[in-house]
Amino acid sequence: MTTIKETISLRSLLMTGTIALLVSSLSGCSGLFGQEGYFRDRGDDYLKAEEMATMKLPEGVDAGVIQPLYVIPRDNSTEFDLADGDVFEVPRPQPLAANMLSEKVKIQKLGDKRWVLINTPASEAWPRVRNFLSGNGLQVVLTSAEQGLIETAWLKFTADESTRHRYRIRIEQGVQPDSTEIHILHASELVSEELSANKPWPSASSDSEKESWMIDELAGVLASEESGAATSLMAQTIGVGAKVDFGKDGREPLLIMALEASRAWATVGHSVRNGGFTLLDEDSDKSIFYVAYVSPHEEGGWFSSLWGGSEKESADSPYSLTEVLNNLRLEDSEANRTLFSDEIVSNVQGGHLQEVPGLLVLVSQDEQLVKVRVRDALGRPLLPKQAKRLLTIMRRNLI
Repeated sequence: MTTIKETISLRSLLMTGTIALLVSSLSGCSGLFGQEGYFRDRGDDYLKAEEMATMKLPEGVDAGVIQPLYVIPRDNSTEFDLADGDVFEVPRPQPLAANMLSEKVKIQKLGDKRWVLINTPASEAWPRVRNFLSGNGLQVVLTSAEQGLIETAWLKFTADESTRHRYRIRIEQGVQPDSTEIHILHASELVSEELSANKPWPSASSDSEKESWMIDELAGVLASEESGAATSLMAQTIGVGAKVDFGKDGREPLLIMALEASRAWATVGHSVRNGGFTLLDEDSDKSIFYVAYVSPHEEGGWFSSLWGGSEKESADSPYSLTEVLNNLRLEDSEANRTLFSDEIVSNVQGGHLQEVPGLLVLVSQDEQLVKVRVRDALGRPLLPKQAKRLLTIMRRNLI
């Protein structure tokens, strides 16, 4: 029979053994955890990373086939010099444009051109387009995720046995972040002609009806299906070069657009009719918009000083754009003649109108790029911070 004294002795022994085992375990953990352990915290390892030399290829090897897997986009949104007394502010993430929330998939049109706009990144749109083609039995003969290109094989329509057709689908980034444009190009030839895989593509679709059919079908499928979580790692490089970005000319902020002049004018025209802007007048020949801005969220401040009154007042002006341009206060310089044309600068009377309200939005072509800047109604540059704020609002209104 076990006595009370023996029971207490046994418990003491077990407790001593447990404590010893625990101490032993903790001492052993130091070999697994901690800075010298196997499972150490590697969260700060990037601080010790060393830059590696650029990969060198043998002579004769095309360097264009080597592309970075994860491309870091250029961000020049904070490149503007600070004026005296200004304090640097960390830029906030760009809000999603209001027009991006209205519709998931839509067909855009400008002149004779139509394309599909979908509010998802290209890396998500790419596999969905591939699924659309395979689901409709359209054979693909060429894909290039880096260029965002998909080409189909030659096919025949039941109602047109004498002609064969093929499509080129170009997927690229839209003017808004995380949006994708899908452009369709159609080509056709008679069945009697010799089949050639290297036949060049036309600059415009051979048959606008066949192009429209493909656009409508693709847009309908993309709009009806649930947006899947599937993404393409290869397609993440599509549209790394943004169509619209911020830039600067000296200290003056700009919007830089990699768009055709006609489309840039149209999308800026849409922008200055939304998001607090009101279009007062325009001149497409001179590439100038005369606009007002009434902030929907703020009262007073420098916006109202630009307008000449309370921001609650209606956005209107007693002057036409022609009268405003004749009232500019500009130096006769090459830069001003480039922006406003020789005719405007030479005919400026200067200051005969008082308290001219509104703003001028100037759209200029520079090689393959379009540059947009905002000035006061006298043609003078705004403070960089003010101009950047207005351009940021305009950026969100683009389509």
